[in-house]
Amino acid sequence: MKGNMALHIDDVVLRKAFRCAKNKGVDLSALVEAFLAKFVSSDASYEDKISNFPISDEIRALAGKPGKDAQLVDWKKEKEEYLSKKYGL
Repeated sequence: MKGNMALHIDDVVLRKAFRCAKNKGVDLSALVEAFLAKFVSSDASYEDKISNFPISDEIRALAGKPGKDAQLVDWKKEKEEYLSKKYGL
């Protein structure tokens, strides 16, 4: 049985995913299904599931998991600074 699901994905990420899938001759739905099947198939940690999944670096980057050197970002502070700058507060 197949089901449908609506996902809310950033436009830029979605366009990159479609372009990458098209260039590699991969069906994006099949890729997402394979990823989800692998993701729920074991009790391994998120990092292990992502790092052991057999996909290209380009696709892995679309997953949004930051690299080891990425800094933690205080999104609340970033939003506050952005809005303050935007509205001159």
